Amino acid sequence: MIQINLLPVRLKKRKEGARQFTSIYFLTVALAVVVIGFLWISMSNQISSRQRELDAVQQEVNKYAKFEQVLQQLTQRKDLIDKKRHIIKDLQSDRDAVVRMLALLSIEAPPEKMWFDKLAMQAGNSVTIDGVAQSNEAIVEFMRNLESSPFIEKGSVNLVHSKQLAVKDMKLREFQLTYRYYLFSEVQKKSKM
Repeated sequence: MIQINLLPVRLKKRKEGARQFTSIYFLTVALAVVVIGFLWISMSNQISSRQRELDAVQQEVNKYAKFEQVLQQLTQRKDLIDKKRHIIKDLQSDRDAVVRMLALLSIEAPPEKMWFDKLAMQAGNSVTIDGVAQSNEAIVEFMRNLESSPFIEKGSVNLVHSKQLAVKDMKLREFQLTYRYYLFSEVQKKSKM
């Protein structure tokens, strides 16, 4: 019988298989490094492209930031002018309120029977009058006259206090009264209704 030693062939096949495995392994590693390098370069290019776009947009925003500041300043000026215009309109609509109030008091006060010391107009269309009258009857007459006026709110005329005052042997009545009044523009609106 003839014997053939196959060990060197198996050894050769094993070495060949190991070499192929090593070649495939290094080829796979090299291919993975190439793919990773390609992806890295591609991503790096995308990042730099996006950065350039971001810089361009930022420059555009900076260019318009000046206009936004100008717009804010103009808006503030417009608001200020609107407030001033509104104040002027309010003042013009009832600018003669004090004159009308004094005229009303001169008409409604009993002549030669009453003198006013102080007139105070507060916010909310409220008036306080301090004065001196010859008698309680003169005060009552004045209050009735005020109550009948269209410029005075009905039921708002109130006598705060009245006390006797002696001046040069004369007995006078010191008084204080309050009432609420309507502006001329309000009376006009009511009369149109």
